[in-house]
Amino acid sequence: MRTIDSIEADWQALLSQVSAVINLEATAKTSGALVRRRCVGDAATLLRLALAYGPGGMSLRSAAAWAGLNDVANLSDVGLLKRLRGAADWLGDLAGALLKNAAGPGSTSTGRRLRIADGSSIGHPGGGGINWRLHATYEPALARFTHFELGDIHSAEGFSHVPLRSGDIALGDRAYGRAPALKKVLDAGADFVVRVGWSTIRLTSEDGEVLDWNTVFASMQHGDICERKVFVEHAGPKGRGQGKPIFHARLVVQRKDATGTEKAEKTARRDHQRRRNQKQLQPMTITSAGFLLLLTSLSPEEMDASQIVGTYRLRWQIEVAFKRLKSGLGIHKLPAKDPQLARSWLMAHLIMALMIDEAITDVLDSPPWGAETGCCVSVPVETS
Repeated sequence: MRTIDSIEADWQALLSQVSAVINLEATAKTSGALVRRRCVGDAATLLRLALAYGPGGMSLRSAAAWAGLNDVANLSDVGLLKRLRGAADWLGDLAGALLKNAAGPGSTSTGRRLRIADGSSIGHPGGGGINWRLHATYEPALARFTHFELGDIHSAEGFSHVPLRSGDIALGDRAYGRAPALKKVLDAGADFVVRVGWSTIRLTSEDGEVLDWNTVFASMQHGDICERKVFVEHAGPKGRGQGKPIFHARLVVQRKDATGTEKAEKTARRDHQRRRNQKQLQPMTITSAGFLLLLTSLSPEEMDASQIVGTYRLRWQIEVAFKRLKSGLGIHKLPAKDPQLARSWLMAHLIMALMIDEAITDVLDSPPWGAETGCCVSVPVETS
């Protein structure tokens, strides 16, 4: 059984870790989160209250009662609500500082950064109410998230939510395979690997003809990988740019095995029925379901076709990381309906998630053997 002393020691260790990357008092004051110090005397107390309400799983009333019983703060549930509503921006600053520290200069090293982008919707249990979309960037080399951006449900997924610099490789699923967004990736000096659909992006051959997908698929057997050079077009407003290639790329195609093809075809039919689309399901939609279609700006000298496919397969890591956020921390069960309170609740969860990632990284980076004695060092690892 854990004692109050051990819990307090854990809190002090967490507080020390956060304080090492950002000045809590200064940022709380400049952000307006802690102007009046009645009931909540310092920034550390405000953070503790936010964590109790957020990842602590307490209601406002329970968190206020807990704070009073443990001499953390003496305020009502309404007073706590007002404090947390005003702390949303400050908690975002804390999460940003932890992310910046996690990325660090070491993540660039001598190689190119692979930055996997994805988004996840967050809403209230049972649907309805205010919804949010969490845009995230994940780096496999660090095994952790390195960027978050919180937007409303109307903020579409795209590489515009990923801070890119020259030399980066941006990776995303079909939602990221849009010509204007990919052009911006190239303009930033970065490259991309994205999944595309046969009708989601307009591709032409080197001679200017629209790509014939039947020709691409015709001779491929299960497991085969092929590639071809293509130009990417974008019609733009009112189709004024029709027929004008904006950049060239490589189309990499892998045919799925029989089991994967059957599963993908069933999914395509089910998705069409779920959308209740009045239009007839296109035969090419079923045909293309049996193929993995990837578009990349990387040269063959840097990555051949099989390496492009292997790199895209790393996308599962961000999906697992999102599942850990939702199932482990319960970030998908948003209780707050007030927008500012909801933001504080979400940011408190992200802060805790980043702290957990940091702790896991420290454990994995620790040597399993004593350097001086050569004896085995027991390291406790919590598994889910």
